[in-house]
Amino acid sequence: MEKKVDFESMIAKSPNRRRFMRTLGIAGTLAGTVGALDLSAQSPSMDAAILNFALNLEYLEAEFYTVATTGKTISQIGLTVAGAGSSGATTGGSQVTFTNPTTQAVALELANDEQQHVALIQGALGSLGQQAIAKPAINLAALGIGFASQSQFLTLARVFEDIGVTAYAGAAPLIQNSAVLGYAARILAVEALHSGNIRLQVAQNNIATTALDGADHIPPPSGSLYFTTDSMALVETRTPGQVLYLAFGGAANATSGGFFPNGVNGSINTSSAASAVTDGASLTASPNPIALTAGSTTGVTTISWNAPGAQFIQVRVNSPTGPLLTYDGNSGSMQTGNWVTNGMTFYLVNVTNGQSTVLASLVVTAH
Repeated sequence: MEKKVDFESMIAKSPNRRRFMRTLGIAGTLAGTVGALDLSAQSPSMDAAILNFALNLEYLEAEFYTVATTGKTISQIGLTVAGAGSSGATTGGSQVTFTNPTTQAVALELANDEQQHVALIQGALGSLGQQAIAKPAINLAALGIGFASQSQFLTLARVFEDIGVTAYAGAAPLIQNSAVLGYAARILAVEALHSGNIRLQVAQNNIATTALDGADHIPPPSGSLYFTTDSMALVETRTPGQVLYLAFGGAANATSGGFFPNGVNGSINTSSAASAVTDGASLTASPNPIALTAGSTTGVTTISWNAPGAQFIQVRVNSPTGPLLTYDGNSGSMQTGNWVTNGMTFYLVNVTNGQSTVLASLVVTAH
């Protein structure tokens, strides 16, 4: 039985956990060099676990862009998808009808990049003396969008690219092989190029987007930031568990769902809670949980917030653009009415200087 690695606690203890590096597609620029690197010389098991986690996500990205541009899956164009773990089919996608030649050209280039990442991560794992995982079952229609139009394609591409840029920033300190870590820095630049291009197209085409979690900075027109960076101009980070939270359709402590209906392969395979706080911001409720009176389904709580660095904030209900609870300064509290239901989510949004950036989110329970 494969040993499960407690990556969440290891990452939390690392002094460099917010390093602006990313290892999703970690071997993406190892083309022509994998064979020359002695990757097996430095504790391969940890690096192999991270590489295989990345390979799950690269399979997903490669399938999305390949199906969107050609109507074919990566196995149908000749990529190897066999390996350790459970294999599965890719379903739910179709070729996109692009209306802009530039967008189509970018999509084709993205498809090629992600295909190369798949093949090269597999090669890097071989150099570590480790077996690459098989492609798990993938449901490209998990969000119900992505293929009906060019706008849908850009909406889903924005999700994949922004998650990708942050995915392994938190896990980067766990990489033990210096050569792999060096190439990871170069791959970060490639993935940031992907994200910046897609975010600009989202803004130029006036495509509405919604924040995924506390680490997400949505581009115009829904947000104000063209680049997905924090207040110190560093890329945001997500732990592997937080990435899987999004990949599994917003479920914590899950091992399957969303884009991976049967789960992912490898030892990093369980989601955590969503990324909820950035830049030291906090959002709390008291009481939480709310003790409901007999026969009642709603209750009252007091929402408190602290947002260092922000001048003006909003607290929104149910979504980052949902009903407004309060517009206020960077710290304070506000009592709700008797309308809070079990599982209701509150969002702390920085609206300083016209920005609209989610700083923290909070789920209130009531029973």
